[in-house]
Amino acid sequence: MQLQSFVTKIIEGIGGVVDPVEYALCQVLIPEEYKGFFQNKTELELAFDFEVAQENPQSEFVTFGSFILEQVLYLANQQAVSTVRFAEVERHTLAHPVKKMTDSLDINGKIAILDERHVMGAWAVFQFHTAFISDEKEEDVIQVWVNLITGDISETMKDAQMNIMYQTEPLYNYPMPVDLHFDKAYELAFAHVEAIANEQQLIRKQDPQLQQDIDRIESYYMELGRENNKKASRKGLSEDKKREIMSKTEAILIEKDKQVEEIKKKYHGHTEIELDHGIVYVVPLLQYLIEVTFRSERKQHVLYYNPITMQFDWGQKPVMAGSAT
Repeated sequence: MQLQSFVTKIIEGIGGVVDPVEYALCQVLIPEEYKGFFQNKTELELAFDFEVAQENPQSEFVTFGSFILEQVLYLANQQAVSTVRFAEVERHTLAHPVKKMTDSLDINGKIAILDERHVMGAWAVFQFHTAFISDEKEEDVIQVWVNLITGDISETMKDAQMNIMYQTEPLYNYPMPVDLHFDKAYELAFAHVEAIANEQQLIRKQDPQLQQDIDRIESYYMELGRENNKKASRKGLSEDKKREIMSKTEAILIEKDKQVEEIKKKYHGHTEIELDHGIVYVVPLLQYLIEVTFRSERKQHVLYYNPITMQFDWGQKPVMAGSAT
C-alpha cells in the first residue's frame, strides 16, 4: 500500500478530509480536536514524492521519519481507527538465515535448517485504563502486546509499533501455524497490568513521605496525650476529674490511630483496571524448523523471523531428534 493511501485512511478515520490536488500532492483538513498533533494547524498540504515536494515548497514532504508520518502513526495506534490490522512488509525473504540465527540467538551447536515457509503471525494489543484511587485519583494507560503464536508478552513489537504500515484487508494468503487463543492472551495481559499496578502500589507503601507523615501524626498526638496526662497529676483533683482527664487521653490515642489509618489509605488506596480497547495485528513471518547438533545430541526448534522487529521468536519447545552420528 502506498504511503499516501495509508495516511489518507488514518486522517479520514479521525474525521479529517484529504483532497488529492495532483499526483502525490494533497490538501488536508484536520479536525479541530486533533490540531494539537500537527503544530496547531488545521490545514496542511502534503507531498508524498520528493520531486513533488521540491516543486511545491509550501508543502510538507511525508516520508519515513518525517514529523507528519510520526504523528499519523501515533494517532493510528492511540485512536484505534481499526480493530484488525494487516501489516504490509517489503521483504518476505531473509538472506543468510543461519548466520543471523548464530549471531542473534544463544544457541550452542551447529544449526541446520530443515524447513522454511511463510506463515502469518498475530499479536493481540490490549489497551488498559488504570486508576489508582485514594483521596485523589491517578489515571494511566498501559498497552500490552501478546504474541498469539508463542503466547508471550512482546515488548519488542510494542516498541516497534510506530514502524508498522497496515491495511484493513488481508494482504497475504499465508496459513496460521497454530490455533489462536484470545482468552488466554487477555488473561496474560490483565495479569501483566495487575502486576505493574501492584508494584506501583508497593512503591507507594514504601514512600518515605508516608513514614514521615505517620511520624508527624504520632508525635503530635503523643504530645497532646502527655500534656493531658500532666493535668491528671495536679494536686487537689477529684477522682472523677482524674478519670475524665484520662478518658480524654484515651480519646486522643484513638484519634491518633484513626489519623494514621487515614494517611495509610491515602498512600495505599486501590487500583481499578479496565480494558479500553483491543487491536489485532496480523504480520507475515518466516517460520523455520531447525535442528541443532551439540556434541552427540540433536534437538529441533521452531523459530519465527519477524520482519517488523527483524528478530527471531522461539516457537514450540525443543523436540529431541536422537543422537548425532
